[in-house]
Amino acid sequence: MNLQYLNRDGSMGIGLMIVFVALILAASISTAVIMKQAEDVSEKGESVSSGITDSINKRMELVGAWVAGGIDCSAELFQHAGFGGWSVVFDVGDYDRAAMEALGATDNDASSIKVEEGCNIVMYEGESFDGTWEAHFGAGDHALGSIEAAGGANDQISSISVMSFSLVLFLELGPGSPPILVDDVSTSTVCGNGDTVSIDYSLIVDSGARLIENTNTLGADANIALGETITDEMTVRVEMAFNQCVPNIGFRLPLDINVNYGAITSYILPIGSDEIGYDLMHQPW
Repeated sequence: MNLQYLNRDGSMGIGLMIVFVALILAASISTAVIMKQAEDVSEKGESVSSGITDSINKRMELVGAWVAGGIDCSAELFQHAGFGGWSVVFDVGDYDRAAMEALGATDNDASSIKVEEGCNIVMYEGESFDGTWEAHFGAGDHALGSIEAAGGANDQISSISVMSFSLVLFLELGPGSPPILVDDVSTSTVCGNGDTVSIDYSLIVDSGARLIENTNTLGADANIALGETITDEMTVRVEMAFNQCVPNIGFRLPLDINVNYGAITSYILPIGSDEIGYDLMHQPW
């Protein structure tokens, strides 16, 4: 046998073996890389999924709502369209024509009104809270144009009601919700205010919130403060004072419990009474 051919065949065999081994190594490395990438994608997917789940589950629910009563506020009625002429200040209460005139107002002679924060008012064409029209307003300065846009008329006001309102809300974590930082929880409602739309919004830490045990979340005799955390065994008592949206009897109040980076829980509370202690969530509507 020719030694030259043997050497050549041997060299070719060794070369093929090297190529074969190299392919196996390359395949192994590629598989490892693909598996690592798949693991990374899976971990990122689980992280995103977990974040989405937390966002869905991270919510507060309303478990109770009572009327807490009103706050001190008033409305000032003016003779002229631009807050001029005679003026009379009305505290919270109902004023028919005789009561208005007893304070110095003139029947069918008013054209503008200023309403303090915390109050809303209803003005009537009739002298006993009746008549052909009524107009509702929250806090703000309401000139004649605003009164007319709300359905009222110039020099036709004969009775007026001035009201204030606040609620005590009881909040708990929703089922499956992780603990929530108090800084992230707020309440809000929307209402028509004359010819405009108004919003009452507040963080619960600004409302003097406490647990129903009358402590903060740390067990101290103090209001809940920024940085504290609500957990699933806690019920938080929040007083919601209305500045812009003071509802009337019969109004269906929209209420949102908002959680930053979480969910919004929405409710409709029919206002059946303004008596202190009236339970808004357990009535036979």
